[in-house]
Amino acid sequence: MINVLTFILIFLINNTSNEPDNRIITTLKYSSKKYARPTVVNGVPAKWGQVPFIVSIKEQLLKVSKLKKMWSNICGGTIIGPIKVLTAAHCFERKNFYYKKHPQKLRVVAGEFLTELIHTGNTDTTDKCQWRKITKISIHPEFYFPENDIAVVLVNEPWIFKENVDYILPARRNIDYPLGCTAAGFGSIADAMNKQRISPVLLIGQMFLLSKKNCSSIWEMNMDKFICTYSYMSDISYGDSGGPLICKGTKDPTERQQKKNALLVGVVSGKNFDKTSIFTRVASFRQWIDKEAPTI
Repeated sequence: MINVLTFILIFLINNTSNEPDNRIITTLKYSSKKYARPTVVNGVPAKWGQVPFIVSIKEQLLKVSKLKKMWSNICGGTIIGPIKVLTAAHCFERKNFYYKKHPQKLRVVAGEFLTELIHTGNTDTTDKCQWRKITKISIHPEFYFPENDIAVVLVNEPWIFKENVDYILPARRNIDYPLGCTAAGFGSIADAMNKQRISPVLLIGQMFLLSKKNCSSIWEMNMDKFICTYSYMSDISYGDSGGPLICKGTKDPTERQQKKNALLVGVVSGKNFDKTSIFTRVASFRQWIDKEAPTI
């Protein structure tokens, strides 16, 4: 009987997925809101404490017992304060913004590298990870994908900062950043052009950034509110929307305010098969972020 139940559970996990989204950005200039949901491609598994500020926003997938449920990643996010997480607005767009209207149905998990987890969903803090419920989701009022693709999430209890759970400050100066930066996220490990294979763990990949001038030239429009990356080595693909783009040596004074010597410069937004991957440029929205949720 146990073997039968185990088989059923595995079948359900492998055959139950988030609502599919196959949109592709052609160009922003002529966009019809089409994009590919991103994830880190050619990344490596994260190490303990390497990216303590990243979280997984999870939805209930199925019940596995009377008290416990299977929770699955829908988006990444970044801790920017004791109860504040920064993510992408389009994470809450499907089903007519259902989760924006019902944030209590989602969970935010920090310190855990697994994409899918079995848990009660109750607020919980252990040595390994921390679970929080969402009390409020603020989406930029002018969001229309991929423009203004940014959101602030508030959780019900403060994070307990430690080696594997911590915050990072958002960038304030809108400048070109160093060529090599880092993205992290959960999701598939195949490029969006190929068959999807979900990574069971958090992945990290080095991103190679374009200047604002080059990004605008490629997209044929002003891209000052975006960060563009090359996609010939590491890239983003399906499943990691909302995750962080982290840079060091940015010359942004905010970076010197924290011991980590790193800065949150972008939020994973979308990609294009024949152009670049794009991140929402955090510095362009710092005033709105501070208004919605003042940082540390």
